This record gives sequence, structure tokens and C-alpha cells, in this order.
Amino acid sequence: MRVCYNKGMLEIYFTRVPVRSEDYTRHILQKYYAIPAADIRKTIHGKPFLPGDKVCFNLSHSKGLTALAVGRRGAVGFDCEDLTGKARPAVLAKFSARERGEISSTRDFYCHWTARESYVKYLAGSLAALWRHVEWYGGRIYLDGKEEPVRVTQFEREGCSFSFCGDYTRYALRRADPPAR
Repeated sequence: MRVCYNKGMLEIYFTRVPVRSEDYTRHILQKYYAIPAADIRKTIHGKPFLPGDKVCFNLSHSKGLTALAVGRRGAVGFDCEDLTGKARPAVLAKFSARERGEISSTRDFYCHWTARESYVKYLAGSLAALWRHVEWYGGRIYLDGKEEPVRVTQFEREGCSFSFCGDYTRYALRRADPPAR
């Protein structure tokens, strides 16, 4: 068993094995953080948390990939999207004019999408309620036109676009398949 204590590091675990979100979260929390039978609760908008614990986490999935970001440095918002998808014209039309000016490919679309969603999840908010208030432009997040003092980190691996938002300066991506049933 490996217990992670690097507070500045965001650990991102992923699998392509079909698994239920809560089962995967519990598996990772038990195996890597020594938290057996985690009491996972959810905010009003569905963000999972552990009451009274310093471990913060957020889960995302896209086309058979399940990924969980876990850290000890405070809130984290996390999103991933498979890059084999296509930009959604109806969604693209809802991006701001400045954002649309930066989007010239499917890869750009998912870069903007995951940045926005990671920020909304960081806030523990609702995408439907915050969509028109959030903007990702020039590598920065804006809320109601004001630049927010948060970090969004982005990278591509495993054919996916990943974004996380929070006070994390480093990350590690690891394949962590659940035990076979």
C-alpha cells in the first residue's frame, strides 16, 4: 500500500476498465490514501467530499476513461474529455466571442471546455448556473468579466484533454485499474 502525503502534488489516477464512479473513488482512497470505507458525501451540486478529511478529490469520465484527481492542498476541480469527439456547434455558440476567436480546432474546443468545467467544479457550482458567467481566455479564467486568482493547469495524455483547477503546482498521472471482480 502506498500512502500519498505530498501536499503540493495533485495525483491523477485513471482507468479504462468499466467501473462505477463511487467504487473507483473508494478503491483509490483506500489503496493510496489509507482511507477504508470512505464516507463520500456530495454538495448540493453533486461535488463529492469527505467530511472532516483534508483529502480533496474530483472525478471525471469521457468515452470509457474514468479519472480521479486527489490532493491535500485544498479544493480541486477536474475535467477530462476524449479528443476523438467533435466540437459541439450548439455549445461552441455559447462560448464568448473572445473564446470563439481562440477556438479553431476540436483540440481547442476541448481545451476551453475542460478549463471552464474544472473551474466550475472547483467552485462546487453548477455548470448550468455558471456557464454564462465563466470565460477561459488567454490562458486565464474570468468570472463575470473579472480575472480570477486561480490556477488552471492543462495537459494531454491518453488521447484526452485534461484540466484541473486549484492550488497545485505539480501533478502525476497514473494508470490505476480497479481489482478484477
